[in-house]
Amino acid sequence: MKVPEGKTITLTFVSHPTKSLKMRWWGRLTFPGGAGADALLPVAVTDGEERPVKAGTLDLFGAHIKIRDGQGALASADFIKGKHDTAIWLHRRGMLPIPGGLTFA
Repeated sequence: MKVPEGKTITLTFVSHPTKSLKMRWWGRLTFPGGAGADALLPVAVTDGEERPVKAGTLDLFGAHIKIRDGQGALASADFIKGKHDTAIWLHRRGMLPIPGGLTFA
């Protein structure tokens, strides 16, 4: 898989609804233009109050992506390997894990 030059693709994930905005989350996985199988894809995660998630682990495409200050990364090869894995969870210390899914935003 190779992203066309000059084209950026972003997949957006959102948590299942919760009462507390702090428990909710948004995740964005970006495929930069020209990215190929050896690329490292940036992942950004914010909470429901639109603040970067300080620390956590995003389970996405079978990978456990470490999030620090709202940022993480996924190897393109891991995306391809786990593209059929449907489990999406954000784990944060002191909070219940919250599941999510792909959305169109």
